[in-house]
Order: sequence, then C-alpha cells, then structure tokens
Amino acid sequence: MAELTVIRGSEGQAISVRLRGKEFACEGETGETIIPKKLLAGIKLSEIPEDIILKPVESIEASIIHIQNDVGLSTFSGGAATAFVEDIFRRKYWDEDVGLTPYIAALRQAIEEREEASETDFQDDGDYIFLHYQIQLTEDSELQDAIKMLEGVIGDIEARADQLAHRRRDGLTDIFDRGSFDADLKHALCNPKEFVGLVLVDIDHFKNVNDTYGHQVGDGVLRAVAQVLSDRCPENASPYRYGGEEMAALFTGGDAEGAGRFAESVRTDVQNLVFEQATLNVTVSLGVAGAPNDGKEPEELVKKADARLYRAKREGRNRVIATDGKRE
Repeated sequence: MAELTVIRGSEGQAISVRLRGKEFACEGETGETIIPKKLLAGIKLSEIPEDIILKPVESIEASIIHIQNDVGLSTFSGGAATAFVEDIFRRKYWDEDVGLTPYIAALRQAIEEREEASETDFQDDGDYIFLHYQIQLTEDSELQDAIKMLEGVIGDIEARADQLAHRRRDGLTDIFDRGSFDADLKHALCNPKEFVGLVLVDIDHFKNVNDTYGHQVGDGVLRAVAQVLSDRCPENASPYRYGGEEMAALFTGGDAEGAGRFAESVRTDVQNLVFEQATLNVTVSLGVAGAPNDGKEPEELVKKADARLYRAKREGRNRVIATDGKRE
C-alpha cells in the first residue's frame, strides 16, 4: 500500500515527500507539496502529514505543471479537513462579456451562499485580483474521491457566479427581471437543507391607476413599490419584477415566520406611500410560500404563493396570506 513519507531536515522541517518511488519538494514556509493526482490513489485525507499542504495537479512534465484548480488540502483531523482554493484574475486579460469587477462580486456571493465554503482573503491592486476561499470536508475520504468532490463544488460555485453575473435588471423598476427570478429560484431549491421563501406581490387595482391617472403615474407607482421591496429585502433576499404589476422576493435561509414578517412590512410601507396625486392611494396584496413545506420544485412553490396571493385579493386586498386556511 502506498504511503506518503516525509523527508525532514536537521531541525525537523519537511523538505520533501516521497510517494511511489518519487520525491516531491515541500515549499519551506507553507509546506505546500505538489503531487500529480494519479499518484494519490488509495491514500486518505487523514494520511496527509499535519505540517504538509498537499496540492494535487493534473501532471508534472519537466518544469511545466498542469493544473485544473489551485487547491491545497490539509490533513483530516478533528472531524474535518480543509481545502484552500486560490483564484487569480488579471484585468488585462479579462475578455468576458461581463466586466471583471461585477464577476468577482458574483463569485464572492456564490462562495458565501455555499454552507461548506467561506472566503478567507481578498485583494485587488488594480491590476490583479486575488481571491482565496476554503471548503470544509467532513469525511475522511480517499484523496481522489475528495478531489472529485472539490472539483464539483468549485464548478458549482463558478457556474453560480456566472449566473449571478448575468442577472439582468428590469428597465423600469431596476429590480431583477423574470429570467433572473426563474434561474435564482431553480438554484435556491437545489439545496434541500435550506429554507427557501417566496413572496409574490401584486399592486391592487393597478389598471384603475393607469386608467385614472395615466401610464406615467402608473410607471411611478411601479417604481415606488419596487423601491419598497428592494429597501425591505435583507441580505439573504432579492427583489424581482415577476410580470406586469406583479413583483416577487426570494429568500434563501431564514424561516417562514421571517418571510411573513417581511411581507407584512412591505404591505405597510406601500400603504404609507405618498404620491403627488392627493387622491392616489396604493396598496398591495401578498402571498407567501416556503420550501420544503409548500413544495420542492419551482412550479410547486410559485403555484402555492400564487394561490395565497389570489386568496388575499379575494378576501379584500391589502393583506398578506402566508398559510392555507388562515387569514394573516
């Protein structure tokens, strides 16, 4: 069976690691040791020496190192191992359709959304951006299995960052559009352990606003309600224009009671809006649903929130319905 053997200097410091008849140098200060993935078969995370950070790479050919992700692995100890991930971006070479700064903001948000990941360092010197984050591993897996899992998590983070970076805002209300809502809801429901809350908001008698005061005033009402929605959204929520005079807020994390309180605060703030037209009073009706209790698929959650919104309209408008069979 293969073993990682550490070659140490006279003062006990790690100089190199020997594996399968090959020797790999350790970086003096950090203990980082680069080893090709194919040599790591059969070795578990707990077999990494405590003063070594193992950096698996695709291959080493002479002085050329082929790498997929810049990841360092610590030993499994105390019920967990840590993977250290480093991303480096240079503005000069960034040629994507989204600017680098918005993409980095999206990447940092994608990292924050992952329960097992956390950002550890961020530096932007105007030319380069350095972003470091770590991923916790809670099983003492074989290294090759751990690497595959890490690559999957990193891929998911990058895919989510790309999605976030390409979210679009509605031109009138400046909150996210329907396409962004659909993508975000689908992504949020991928994590079965996390509460996902949906609040649908409909402006009461909006057609009468347009008919009585004109479409310019109606547009102003849409912007005002969207601003309330945006102002009230906490860090774990985002506002969207769902369609026409209907808007939405999507929560990831928290609980059903928090989503209900948010909905009531929106209702109250909209009711207190003051417009130049003295006779114009605007109210909204809201339906609240949450996963997993109200469904685990996007269509189920939207259908449940929409049914409660319809009930709020039917029972007199300017109210929140957050449960079945009970007026809120």
